Amino acid sequence: MGKAGPDVLIIGGGVAGISAARTFAGQDIVVHLVEKENYLGGHAAQWACMATDACENCSACLSIEMADQVQNQENVIIHLNTGIKSIEKNKPGYGIELDNGKTFAVQKIILATGFSPFDAAGIGSLHYDAYENVITTADLNSVLRKDRLKDYLNGKSAPEIAFIQCVGSRNRDQGRDYCSQVCCKISMRHAEKLVHLYPECNITVFYMDLQIIGKETRTLFKRLSDNVTLLQGVPGEILKDEKTQRLVITTEDEKGVARISRQFDLIVLSVGMVPPQDIENTLTMLGSNPNSWGFFNTDKAEPGKDVIVAGCAEGPKDILSSIQDGKIAALEVIEELGIQKKDQKPDVAVLGNGVQAGITAEKIASYGYQVHLFGPAAASDSITGVNMVDNARIITVQGTAGNFSIYYESGGEKKYLTCAAIIASAEPDRLSTGPAGLKNSCMGLDEFCSMAARSPDEINNDTAIVLDYSGPEFKEPARLALTAAIKAAEAGKNISIIANKMLVHGPSGQQIYDSARQAGVSFLRFKTQEDLKFEKNPKGVTIKIKEATLPSLELSLECECIVFPDTRISGSVFRHMADRLNQHLDCEGFLQGANIRHRLTGSPRKGIFFAGSGHDDIDMDDLDREIQAIAAALATGGFDQPNADTGVEINQKKCAQCLTCIRVCPHNAIVMNNKNRPQIVPDACCSCHLCVANCPAYAIDSKELTNDQIADRAEKGRVMLLACERSAALAAGNLSLPAHIELVKIPCACRISSDIILRLLLNGASKVIISGCHEDNCRSLEGSRTAGENVQKVLSIPGMDNSKVVWEPVAANESVKIEQIIAKA
Repeated sequence: MGKAGPDVLIIGGGVAGISAARTFAGQDIVVHLVEKENYLGGHAAQWACMATDACENCSACLSIEMADQVQNQENVIIHLNTGIKSIEKNKPGYGIELDNGKTFAVQKIILATGFSPFDAAGIGSLHYDAYENVITTADLNSVLRKDRLKDYLNGKSAPEIAFIQCVGSRNRDQGRDYCSQVCCKISMRHAEKLVHLYPECNITVFYMDLQIIGKETRTLFKRLSDNVTLLQGVPGEILKDEKTQRLVITTEDEKGVARISRQFDLIVLSVGMVPPQDIENTLTMLGSNPNSWGFFNTDKAEPGKDVIVAGCAEGPKDILSSIQDGKIAALEVIEELGIQKKDQKPDVAVLGNGVQAGITAEKIASYGYQVHLFGPAAASDSITGVNMVDNARIITVQGTAGNFSIYYESGGEKKYLTCAAIIASAEPDRLSTGPAGLKNSCMGLDEFCSMAARSPDEINNDTAIVLDYSGPEFKEPARLALTAAIKAAEAGKNISIIANKMLVHGPSGQQIYDSARQAGVSFLRFKTQEDLKFEKNPKGVTIKIKEATLPSLELSLECECIVFPDTRISGSVFRHMADRLNQHLDCEGFLQGANIRHRLTGSPRKGIFFAGSGHDDIDMDDLDREIQAIAAALATGGFDQPNADTGVEINQKKCAQCLTCIRVCPHNAIVMNNKNRPQIVPDACCSCHLCVANCPAYAIDSKELTNDQIADRAEKGRVMLLACERSAALAAGNLSLPAHIELVKIPCACRISSDIILRLLLNGASKVIISGCHEDNCRSLEGSRTAGENVQKVLSIPGMDNSKVVWEPVAANESVKIEQIIAKA
């Protein structure tokens, strides 16, 4: 590789570091990616797949795919099993010496050093280092990945398993007074997976406040609460019964006031995130000063000149957020180095119905794009640098990335707008909540927050804020409720917060919660809406509470005023917007499907993005990060590369113009050209080959993987393993296959039609195994479902042996599973 441009150092080969490196693809930058381990992908690369009957959106498999991609990237030099020996400040940039003796100079450094799981041995009462069946969530990932869970359950089909949350997080004694953000979701997915593997198991989750935050997490929580016992309160100590050798936890008896002992076969400690081990020397060389936690997620932290922090090096976050961070860090480098190729930036359309759309439009415009905002006229006065398209009704959206055409009606006139990208930023609808008949004693959260900021003395002396009453709470109103409660309490008011669970998201969430308690705010818990009863009294309202931590007692709280936040529900514009953009809604009715291959802000249709609370549970800080990530995609997305090779071509002489290809393409990458013929738009195509498998005239074919080429690889007695290049083929890795098995790498499971399966069998194959992504994980959305249907079509043929054709979903991080499939073939 010849010298192309300035050098950049990325310290850390986890998902944030890889994401940054991938964003530099096609840029005039030489990237040095330094990783201390002998593999890329970080902790995520060692985690288990959480799929049950479908993908559970844990995202761990993405690390394997990203690592595979970056190793083939021309402008990236990878240094594995390598550390930093010295960093010398130059003008400009730094001189770098690695511990393998290699030296080079860089102008910018991205610090993506990740995290370490909290060492549970530091809490002696949990006896992590003494009891074999006390493990951490990190350990459980390894156990599940290696298929060794049975080793911990003593052959039981109905084991008793406990999860203990907040081990090493939200812990003032440990100096970790922050929430690690991801532990609750990890434990919920683990519990779901264990119930899937052991349907008769009994799982209990001991928690402080489950953080039900993020896309479809509320749905996951509902499933979990139907199958798992949730107990508020974290046990103080784990003991062992010497007779049974089982683990013992003492807890409250929900049906009485006594404490009882419960025995478990396995206890899982949900450990939080801490800064990576052995990072101090690197930070010293960089001149970086983290905060007291060791992260860079508060104003007190200083990364240092020309150093940009990404991923969990900044602070605890999940895989998708770390990937997003890597993209944002890369964009910052590109902008600071002034090497962005595009002199004239294309037009961008923002579609929305509220304040967030205006913020999105204005911020994207600040990057130099001409932005057209389709939104309410009321917002236009405060938005600058944006072309307002007020009161417009969008009729159709056609075209592909780089060349969208929006056909709309405004002011009685029908018009067209051409743009390179579209950002959907609609907001959810809000419903006023609270019991009927209490209207005069109720107040909305917005009004309460405004009063607390403007004149807290005017707030009623005895006020209760009720969260989670008419639906699950979202993190932004939960934060607003806490901060407003503090101001009111500091003004001498008696403030109570009544909640099913208290969300404490963000770096300072736990500290704000602690501040509220210190200010005198009272916190009461309930389990269901039926646990709260409201009665009018001469001064206001009496709230009778069946307190979750004191179930045998009914508390009575006298209030002059009750504050109910609005409930956020699927917006009335969401379906219309999704239809116009040809996008899916998620299972809760919000914009953007949950498929991890396109989140946080992307979509299956290249050039269409999502931002704001209409597609995820976000606050204003999250919105800012989403906009930055979209700007990174716009700057590096290659919407102006029409000569990209899709690997697929249409034979116009064979084409019957049935338009099947246009209907089935999940990426809207096939359009009608000016000759009324279907044409593949290269930059919109994801090369899944679904169109190849579905063309009834066989007019579309793969350039390097034709139907004949696949079928001709079959031999008598040979097992054909057709493996998706993004999942099963990566899981197989460098496995040494038995002589009777041939693995054929395919672009997507949907490439294999029923007629290809039959041709393989007719050519002598003893068995055909199609292996691709789990359902809802396929980048092309329908690949797994289509593959399963094609297998069933073949198996439905009279006389067909069911063992001859098999569909096996396998994620990229399920190497043990693919080994087991091969061993049985």
